[in-house]
Amino acid sequence: MPTVGLLINETKPPALDAARRLAGELAHRPGVSVVSLATLADQVTDCRPVPGAEELARASDFVVVFGGDGTLLSAARQLAPHGVPILAVHLGHFGFLTQVAPSGLSRAVDAALAGDSRIEERAMLEASVTRRGPDSGTPGECTVLIGMNDVVIASGAVRMVYVDTRIGGQRLATYAADGVIVASPTGSTGYSLSAGGPLVHPAAPVFVIAPICPHTLNARPLIVPDTEAVRLSIEPHRDDITGVVSIDGQLELPLLPGDTVDVRRAEHTVKLLAGDGPNFYEKIRGRWNYGERNPTG
Repeated sequence: MPTVGLLINETKPPALDAARRLAGELAHRPGVSVVSLATLADQVTDCRPVPGAEELARASDFVVVFGGDGTLLSAARQLAPHGVPILAVHLGHFGFLTQVAPSGLSRAVDAALAGDSRIEERAMLEASVTRRGPDSGTPGECTVLIGMNDVVIASGAVRMVYVDTRIGGQRLATYAADGVIVASPTGSTGYSLSAGGPLVHPAAPVFVIAPICPHTLNARPLIVPDTEAVRLSIEPHRDDITGVVSIDGQLELPLLPGDTVDVRRAEHTVKLLAGDGPNFYEKIRGRWNYGERNPTG
């Protein structure tokens, strides 16, 4: 029996409403099962509750995610390790990553149930944070995190930091900047873009390394193969300096000078059901008016 999972941003009433409608539709279809998190069982009926995201992924043939780009980023970190495809419904403000409009949801779900929906595989980032500094706790302690968009090292306050950046063991630069971004192709349209990085097609096998507000005129974003490993660390230059590593702008860990962050391509990818929404070129052209001239009249 095919099973559809529902993952919902419960802080968005439109997301809850859309999920309720879909659950009600699917409940009347013979041979289709619907599951959602137990925490939402009293808000979205017509679903079998499961205790967590891991159980949701294991029980589902695909998962419909209701929310905006931030909801999708969170869902990707939870679901990608299990290989379950995601159908992302656009219910946020900008929605560059989410694919399906609420008006086309039933059609997209039908296509996914029939096996007719195209799957786009997007690279994920893995960040290994290792405690190496003399004041950072247990030496050698390592925390591994994954993200879909980017890994960012930045100052823990509004001040410049020196970020030693190495690629494949070779020193690239020590950026005097507000921080450094390592972005996936998918993340090239996020924070990296705001920092002056390029637009990158999501299928390109690369990373973008973008310094944030560098204190120099000769540091520009750099594209490197995603077969390389990127190591970042904050150099000590004053006693009170602290830093932070951020994953997708949603997870954060404190950093002290000497700690290292190793960024590489994750073993698994996130699988997105494309639906019939716009492709990458249509999005940048239609939502950003990319390359369009203003009429002179």
